[in-house]
Order: sequence, then structure tokens, then C-alpha cells
Amino acid sequence: MGCSSSESNSIDNIIESYYKIHFPGLKARTQIFAQKEFEGDTLVLTEKYRGDGHAFTELFLLGEDKKILKVARGQMPLSMCFTVNVIEYGGFKILFGNFNDSKWLIEPDEKAAVNIQSILVKFKNGEQYEEKVGKGYIVYSKEISDVEVVELYDDKGKLQSDLNDLQRYGNVFDEASFADIE
Repeated sequence: MGCSSSESNSIDNIIESYYKIHFPGLKARTQIFAQKEFEGDTLVLTEKYRGDGHAFTELFLLGEDKKILKVARGQMPLSMCFTVNVIEYGGFKILFGNFNDSKWLIEPDEKAAVNIQSILVKFKNGEQYEEKVGKGYIVYSKEISDVEVVELYDDKGKLQSDLNDLQRYGNVFDEASFADIE
């Protein structure tokens, strides 16, 4: 008996197939950080190290048929424990990023451990989303609106980091855009 169609069409297989076709020879493991339904389609946040010293995430937009339609490149956290990559697409504002397990404290110039378990995002139009997270997140507004709050919490509700931390280091939002997949 061969592979079932659901197995061959799994998100993991679809993403891995993309990398095999577009970047043959990459041996790094593909990581899937987050996945979310989006207006009948699916958003998938991944990372596959390309071996050139530059690491970044990729946000895929898969159609209802699970075919990859678009991809966007996002920044990964360096000193801080998270990034906020932003795409305006189809009347929505999409935020995505992944997490580190530590953040840099300016004073006393040292790393501090973090344990990110949930995210709270508030948009200026009043939309608010709070959800559990794994190694990354995808949040989107129902209409294009500026982001007011991004806060990360541990499993006890203790604040781990927020936009103020990113602002201290100069870069809060990283603009991204989708490119079509051929």
C-alpha cells in the first residue's frame, strides 16, 4: 500500500518539497514554528538554515488546496527574544516571528532567560488577540491597523518581553512582503 493522500499532502511534506525544489542540496532540518488558518488558506512559519551565515524565517501562504501560493522572508531574533515581522496583505496586517530562550539586558549587560508561552497583541482599532505559542507566532488583524501592544508571557502570566524591549535596541517592526511562487 502506498502513502495516503493526506500523508503526502501534509504541511510538513509540502514545505519540505518546496525547499527540495527551490534549494536542492540543503541538509539542515526544516523547522515549522507556527501554523494558522487564514481566510480559508493556511499560513505556515518556517526556517531552514541555508548555510551562508544568515538566518531568517519564511512565512508561506498555502491555498485551500494546500498549494504554496506565496512566501515572505522575516527576520529572526538576535539579542532579543523575539521579532515582529509585518506584512500588509489583502486588507489584513499579519504579524509573525519566532523566539529565543533568552534576551539581552542593557544593564547589567547580560543575558536573561525567558520562557515564552503566550502572546498578547493589541491593534489600535481595538482588535486584541491572546493565545498560547510554541516556537513562533502568527497573528493577523481583520483590517489594516497599527500595532499598539505585543507582550510575551510565561506560563504563570509573568511578562517576559514586549515592544519596549525592541524599541530600546532600535528596531521594533521588520517590514516584509509576499512574493508569488511559480
